Amino acid sequence: MANTEGIHLVKVTTDDREHQLWVAATPRDEAVTEVLNAIPEGWTASLLTSQLTLEEAEVLKLQPGEVREVTSRTN
Repeated sequence: MANTEGIHLVKVTTDDREHQLWVAATPRDEAVTEVLNAIPEGWTASLLTSQLTLEEAEVLKLQPGEVREVTSRTN
């Protein structure tokens, strides 16, 4: 996907109240549902209004319909 229009940011909250950032290369009205299908039952997901930059979207190389966690992990 070469643009950010079809990529949506979704905040996931785990059972232990930690937050994760996910991206969904789906229509906006399907983003939360697709992320919920990819995470454990009982976790929650909410659509964010923030958008990726074009550069960030290009680095991810998402395919249409793909969802992925992008939470930064540091040691």
